[in-house]
Amino acid sequence: MHPFESAATSSVNSIPHRGDDHGCPVLSWAASGGMALTGHRDGVPLMSPASAYEMIRAVARGIAGVTGDVGAPVVIDPATTVFGRAGWSGNVRDGRRSPGGASRLLRTKDGWCAMTLSRPEDFDAVPAMLGTAARADAWASLMSEARRWPAQALAERAQLLGVPAAAVPPRSRILTSPTSPSTDSRTTSPRQTPAGEPPAHRRVVVPPLAGIEFASRRRFAVPSRPGADSPFGERNTLPWRSSRIAEVDPAATLRDCLVVDLSSLWAGPLCARLLGAAGARVVKVESTHRPDGARAGSPELFGYLHEGHEFRSVDFRSAAGRSELAGLIEAADVVIEASRPRALAQLGLAPQELAHRPGRVWLSLTGYGRDNPMRVAFGDDAAAAGGLVGWCGEEPVFCGDAIADPLTGMSAALAVSTAVRAGGGVLIDLSMCDTSAAFATAAPIDHGPHRVLPQGDGWIVECAFLERDQPVLPPRPPTAS
Repeated sequence: MHPFESAATSSVNSIPHRGDDHGCPVLSWAASGGMALTGHRDGVPLMSPASAYEMIRAVARGIAGVTGDVGAPVVIDPATTVFGRAGWSGNVRDGRRSPGGASRLLRTKDGWCAMTLSRPEDFDAVPAMLGTAARADAWASLMSEARRWPAQALAERAQLLGVPAAAVPPRSRILTSPTSPSTDSRTTSPRQTPAGEPPAHRRVVVPPLAGIEFASRRRFAVPSRPGADSPFGERNTLPWRSSRIAEVDPAATLRDCLVVDLSSLWAGPLCARLLGAAGARVVKVESTHRPDGARAGSPELFGYLHEGHEFRSVDFRSAAGRSELAGLIEAADVVIEASRPRALAQLGLAPQELAHRPGRVWLSLTGYGRDNPMRVAFGDDAAAAGGLVGWCGEEPVFCGDAIADPLTGMSAALAVSTAVRAGGGVLIDLSMCDTSAAFATAAPIDHGPHRVLPQGDGWIVECAFLERDQPVLPPRPPTAS
């Protein structure tokens, strides 16, 4: 069965769900592949992001419900959708070094700064960023000099040079309960238990299993705050903002609608993939001079994200190319873009300057929102900026593999589908930082004590409440079965 399936009916209760519900949010996290990617390479895999994974599962259920109202219901395996890239690449957890290797968590004068050096120009910018002479090892320079800088000041200096960076929010600012885990498990690992804190069972925070009830095609305005049926929880704001750009179309649907995808890499294409699975026709547009950078990465991931899509290569520099692009956008029911507003304005395609057909949905994906257009971000540093990290005491480590990308793609699909169900006519502003923050602040519930113990070459999680255990499974890619 393919990881994106269409059920025969739109009733959320009749859609077959994946077997990742272990009756315990922590056991589900252990089985997802995400726990295996979170923690130090030589230490215990961390349970602390289990609450975020439970919210991921709730968003997946929400996508199935909403797409079933406006198209074919799309059932997602959240584990392979979010952590599948590492299954293809073989990436492993590495503490303050991201599984993909391009990002680091740097200890600063007053906390931590996440930074990504993935392009030659990022490495070249390090001496100017630090005000030091160039060294052969840019990361060594950063690790030795970062302690002189406040985290926010270092991040701002990096961003001025176009380098993705962000201060990691202090743990005290991230929503946790007094019983949330600081050591994650009962273990003798020195990395896992801070000095002076005795090892003990810890309660793990997990959000309520809030699904979304979508038995009918009720039309409503796109909300600015979620209700009790929202996967993001009643007390949190939605990670996206919507503004009116066109009239509502009461007949809006995803079936056979035209989605024009101008985005690249992971988040936008994943959103397009989900909309395509719901019945949309997806046209992927790439510049002849600057094709999607994901083509240089995992061919399996690129093929998976673009399965069934049409491709158009357009010369944005020529009058004919700009005319072709304008024609595609004019015909689109949904536009997905991850461009800086200035770039679209130069092409005469800024959404606020166009006349939009009734029901059109325009999705704008950024690192930090349309009101921060110059700030750049990639999946690992954006997740850390939102506070979505694992915690070893007060020390952050990366959570998953560039996790802000797939979470933003899933949230975008939910946002677009919800907007279409409400009749469309909106611009959706969704940032990777805000998305990560929404998952990082998943509402807590008490599910009793858990332990992480070594087992053979791996690890196992014990749930005392259920008297069950679950091996910590490695990430695995989406596969047909």
